[in-house]
Amino acid sequence: METLSIIGMIMMVLGFINAAWVGILYIVSLSAVAGTKLSKKVGTANEKTDEYLEQGKATSNGLLKKLIWRLAIGCIGWLMFYIATGHF
Repeated sequence: METLSIIGMIMMVLGFINAAWVGILYIVSLSAVAGTKLSKKVGTANEKTDEYLEQGKATSNGLLKKLIWRLAIGCIGWLMFYIATGHF
């Protein structure tokens, strides 16, 4: 059980740290998409604005999927640690 708790702790720490990093990137990506939409509304858009908007949305969706996976890995690691330390 000692080994399981160590593996769970490593998974938990790496998963949640990675999720925090991806979460920051996701917020930056959403702000870029919001800025592009604002640019279209204000009228300062150029011919590539629609392309940038689609690219930003695709990036945001990809980062959201990565964020969910990282959180799942962290939660699985937490559950392994929790069970291995006898709290279950």
